[in-house]
Amino acid sequence: MFKVKKLSLTHIFLFSLLSFIGCSGSEEETPEAIRQQISQYSAQINELTMKINELEQLLVNMGERPQSRNQIPVTLLELQKNDFKQFFQAAAAVEAIQTAIISPETSGQMKELLVKKGQHVKTGQVVARLNTSVIAGNISELETSLALARTVYNRQKNLWDQQIGSEIQYLEARNNLESLETRLKTLQSQLEMAVMRAPFDGIVDDIFIKEGELAMPGTRVMLLLNLHKLYINADVSESHLGAIRQGDPVILRFPSYPGFEASVPINRIGNTINPENRTFRVQLQIDNQEERFKPNMMANISINILTMENVISIPSMLIKQDLQGHYVYVARQQNGDLLARKIYIERGADGEGITMINSGLQEGDQIINRGHNRVTDMSLIRMQDSPATVASTDQ
Repeated sequence: MFKVKKLSLTHIFLFSLLSFIGCSGSEEETPEAIRQQISQYSAQINELTMKINELEQLLVNMGERPQSRNQIPVTLLELQKNDFKQFFQAAAAVEAIQTAIISPETSGQMKELLVKKGQHVKTGQVVARLNTSVIAGNISELETSLALARTVYNRQKNLWDQQIGSEIQYLEARNNLESLETRLKTLQSQLEMAVMRAPFDGIVDDIFIKEGELAMPGTRVMLLLNLHKLYINADVSESHLGAIRQGDPVILRFPSYPGFEASVPINRIGNTINPENRTFRVQLQIDNQEERFKPNMMANISINILTMENVISIPSMLIKQDLQGHYVYVARQQNGDLLARKIYIERGADGEGITMINSGLQEGDQIINRGHNRVTDMSLIRMQDSPATVASTDQ
């Protein structure tokens, strides 16, 4: 019958340290070589720790408690069944709901730019004017002629009412008056067309022309945006079409604002499939009163495509993998000691950092949370805090 000797972890590390000192002098000390050595020694430490645990377990089975064994502090999560939601992520972009290129309705020289880039404007506010000196002169001349025509018409009308004069004189005077009034309205309309106004409340984002330059219908004078309400547009694979409905909540995030997260309902689902990439449009609408989100800004949306009730799920970061499959560490009592046990599991769907467990774990199991990277199978552990409960995965 063979005899098992107590092994000291300190002796093992001393042996490893001596080996390291003996080998390090024979190799070129480059950052890459040092990193490789660290990786190799870490693997050796893990292997030696597992062997120590196996030998110490033999001592436990013989009724002897190893004195050299260290208790690793951990926190535990007690498993409970909760609702699970699976999400998939899609890249999105921001679009301003109200955006306009301001252009003149008539040709002329740019006389005044009454706003600056970045300036906020109100609906109807005048933002630019063309040179209207010719039209203004024509209006002044026409107003003088119109005053004379109105006097002639009034006198002819009085005479005609008294049956004095001919009817043709009266009709000519009335026709001349109406013609001049129509021409005046036309010139006033042309004068108004030379004035550019803001079609909505917004901010002047850019100005494309300078005072003195020639402008005509279609010329880009300035870009006006309203940033208070925005669209978030995402192109989603048609394979998810049956799982998405208008009004469903999605999780919205912005890479530029890591701390921002909001649940936003789907405002609209596109009615056509893009034949080039087999996607359809999903559109959200958000308020942006602080104006921190900008058009064409990148965003991410997480869309729920699967909901399971009353299932076991755990944080995905606790799941490890080796050649035999996926596993987690569970706390188990054995001979009065609290040990970490390696339990193989069957993974289910993933969603937002949570993984559903199909088999291997059951309600009430206590999985190792904090400290799960420090333990191996049969490691002696102690609870650092009182056991916690896995939070609901319902997002």
